[in-house]
Amino acid sequence: MSSHPSVQCACPDCTCVIDEHQGIDRNGEIFCSDACADLHPHGTPCPSESCQCESGVRVGESHVTESNLDEALDETFPASDPISP
Repeated sequence: MSSHPSVQCACPDCTCVIDEHQGIDRNGEIFCSDACADLHPHGTPCPSESCQCESGVRVGESHVTESNLDEALDETFPASDPISP
């Protein structure tokens, strides 16, 4: 039995309850998986077979998370600097 508190996954429709220290922390919220933390990009399913939280995501709906924005900024940073004279 775990001595860590259990928490509900922060994904809005997810039914997963996870160990607080084994979940994925994104911006202070705890998720059960990367799929839930990234709001199910391309319909990526929840890893729990009993949970269907990805079904609440509409096809073609765009989700941009803080981690997606950070990654995009890191990838474009050198190109976004002005050219030195």
